[in-house]
Amino acid sequence: MRAITLCACAALVLSGSGCWWRKQAGAADAENVNANGNAVAAASPAAAANPEDEPPLPPGSDARAYFERGLRDYRRNRDEAAVESFREAVRLDPEFAEAHYRLGLALSATGRDEESEKAFREAAQVYEKRVKKDDEDFDAQYFLGLSYSKLGEYEKAVKAFKESVKHAPEEDDDRFYELGLAHYKLADYAESVRALEKALAVNPDNYPAADLLERARSGRERRETFLKRQEQLRKQQEQKGGANSNLNANNRNAAPAPTPAAAPTPADTRPRQVTPPG
Repeated sequence: MRAITLCACAALVLSGSGCWWRKQAGAADAENVNANGNAVAAASPAAAANPEDEPPLPPGSDARAYFERGLRDYRRNRDEAAVESFREAVRLDPEFAEAHYRLGLALSATGRDEESEKAFREAAQVYEKRVKKDDEDFDAQYFLGLSYSKLGEYEKAVKAFKESVKHAPEEDDDRFYELGLAHYKLADYAESVRALEKALAVNPDNYPAADLLERARSGRERRETFLKRQEQLRKQQEQKGGANSNLNANNRNAAPAPTPAAAPTPADTRPRQVTPPG
């Protein structure tokens, strides 16, 4: 499960924690992975055999070395150690966008939500700089989308994921899944269904996409039913309004009713005063 979390995957469809883990469970534990589940580095055999005994990094190690250490720590459920490694990576290189993103994941795993949000915000800011320089940088667009998803800013996430899908050299089910998830969060079920169907066309074994697709289809049906009902009510109101208009027109065209005669003034019934003769 933590491997899923590491690659920003959402084993629970509504968690939005990232992409679908497509690698086999039997992959070597020494492998590090990126957000797409692809191996990016490997720990030394000694470290893989006994991860708790990894020696400290030598003085002068660069941001990449601390980043790789953080990935290994995070995969092995050593969240606090991962936080420290990623913190050092971004200290050494403040423009290391993915280190900010991974720091956000590690902080979230330790329950430090405010710090985690700050790390995701910093990741988004650095990725924004990258895509401004090159809007066809599909990896930067993808991680930008992931960062915005973590921040709950799904409209921005959708925009970034669309750019990532558009410029990626080949179709990737992770990108379509994340796009579908962002649409789902916005209750845009029709677009969510389209993206998730594409994800499954690329990779039929993307089980989170299949699960979310069922939910998206259900949401789309509910929305369509609601819209149909609203349309029916609108037509009924229009018909009712038309009937009232016709009735008013008929009343205007009818001969005017005779004006009722003025009621006679009642006779004065008070006793008359008779003046006696003088």
